[in-house]
Amino acid sequence: MNTKRQIILGVLNHEENIVPSWTMAFFNVPTAKRLIGKENVVTDFEPKKNYKFGSSTKENQNRNIKYAATLDDYAIGVGKGANFAFGHGGPGEIQERLIERGKDYYISEFETGVKKEVKFNPYFYHHFDYSLDNLKELENIIIPDGMNNVRFKGIDTEVDYYKKNGYFTFGNINGIFSGLHYFFYPYDKLLVDMLLNKKDLKKLISKLANFNLNVSEQLLKRGVDCITFCDDLGNKDSLLFSPVLYEELFFPYHKQLADLCHSYDAYLHMHSHGNIIKIFDLIVKAGIDMINPLDPTEGMKLEYLKKEYGDKITLVGGMNKYFFTWKKNKMKKFLENIINVGRKNGGYIMMDNGGIPEDITKDKFDFYLKISKEIRERVC
Repeated sequence: MNTKRQIILGVLNHEENIVPSWTMAFFNVPTAKRLIGKENVVTDFEPKKNYKFGSSTKENQNRNIKYAATLDDYAIGVGKGANFAFGHGGPGEIQERLIERGKDYYISEFETGVKKEVKFNPYFYHHFDYSLDNLKELENIIIPDGMNNVRFKGIDTEVDYYKKNGYFTFGNINGIFSGLHYFFYPYDKLLVDMLLNKKDLKKLISKLANFNLNVSEQLLKRGVDCITFCDDLGNKDSLLFSPVLYEELFFPYHKQLADLCHSYDAYLHMHSHGNIIKIFDLIVKAGIDMINPLDPTEGMKLEYLKKEYGDKITLVGGMNKYFFTWKKNKMKKFLENIINVGRKNGGYIMMDNGGIPEDITKDKFDFYLKISKEIRERVC
C-alpha cells in the first residue's frame, strides 16, 4: 500500500488515484483544540520570547503526526509551528518574538523590526512601526541572515522523521508581495510605489527575494519535498495590480524559486486568494507546481481551471468560502462535485478555503472529515 507521501507524488505526476487532503489552517489555536483535541495541537505556533529557530521538539513532532492523522492530512510542515497554518511558521519565514501579552491580545516584533498586534474577542490583527517610511530609506531596513545554520538546526532530522512515517514534507517561506507589506513597507505606500517608484521598489524586492531564495535552499538541502509560500495577489473581482506589473516585478522571482525547487527534485506550492485568472498562464510559465485556494466565489472555478490548466499544474482547493456555513447535505453534494472534477487525470488535492472557522460545531466538523475521506477514497 502506498504511503501518503507516495500518493501526493503520484498526484503531482497527474496519476488518477485517491485524492489527498491538506488542511490549510484552523482560524485559531483554541478552535483546533476544541475540534480535534488539545493533545493533537502543537504548543509552538504562537510567538515566544525568543525567535523560534530550528526544528520542533520531539513532543511537537509527535503532535504533528497525530494532527495529520486526525485530519487525514498527507503533508506536514517542518520547524516550530509550521504545520498549523499553510505558509506560516518554521525557520524559512521571517521570525517574530513576543514582547507583550494581555488577557485578550499580544504584541510581537519581527526580525525586521516591524511589530504586530493580535486581538481576540473579536479576532483582529495589524502590523505597525515600519522602519521604512519611504523607499529612499532602504539603508534602514534589516534583512535577516538566511544562510545562518542556527535557523535550521535539526530540520534534516525532523524531515526524515516525517518521511519515515509516510508524510510529504514542506517548508514555509514568505511571499514576495505579501512579505513586502508584512515586514518592510506599509501596504498603501507599496501599491503607490509599484507605479511611481519602481526603480527603488525593485531594490527592496531583490533584497527580500534573495533572503527567500537563501532560506529555501537551506530547507531543500535538508530534504523537504516542497516549498510553500503565500502571496495574495487579488480580491474577489480581480488582481490588485495589472498583469504587466506582476510580470515585471514578481514573476522573475517566482520563476527563480520554482527553478531552485526543481533543481532539488522538489516542488513549489503557491497560495493566493483572489481572482488571479489573468496571470494564471504566467504562474504556469513560472513553473509553480501547485496553487491554492481557487475559491469559486472569487471567480476561480475548478471546472474551468481543470479544463484549461489541469495537465500543467496541480490544483489545490476549489472550496467555497461559505462551505462550512451550509447544511450537511449541501456540503456533501459540493464535495462530491469538486472531488470528482479534480480527480480526473490526477493533479488535484483537496484543501479548505482559508482555515476552519471558529464558529463551526464539532458535529459538523466531524461530518466533514468523515464524508470528505469517504468521497476522496472512493474508487471511481
